[in-house]
Amino acid sequence: MKKFALLLLLSSFAAFAEEGFRPLFNGTTLDGWDGDPRLWSVRDGMIVGSTENAKLTHNEFLISKQSFGNFVLRAECKLRNHNSGIQFRSEALPEWVVRGYQADMAQDNYWGCIYEEKGTRGILGNGWE
Repeated sequence: MKKFALLLLLSSFAAFAEEGFRPLFNGTTLDGWDGDPRLWSVRDGMIVGSTENAKLTHNEFLISKQSFGNFVLRAECKLRNHNSGIQFRSEALPEWVVRGYQADMAQDNYWGCIYEEKGTRGILGNGWE
């Protein structure tokens, strides 16, 4: 099981509006998102995911309730405990499981890889090559 702690910092609403972006996160609550409340919270204006003190039987994700077509995603992250990622172009399954592409954030060789979660292809591209 992936053990992770992930912080996503999404800049202020004004900065996004000026550059033509719109925020996916309001900076204060997880309204518009679906995820296991044991794992996901908001602290200091950031989305925080942590598996500390939570036993997982499978990978779980925080899932946006919005759908998007073509997009550019900008996010900053702080990774602790070696492994996480951001899913995109993915399908939500029961129990906060997803199937689709992941921008991998993991220690060493996997940072920047594109990985297919719950797919047959595994690593699709290595960000270092």
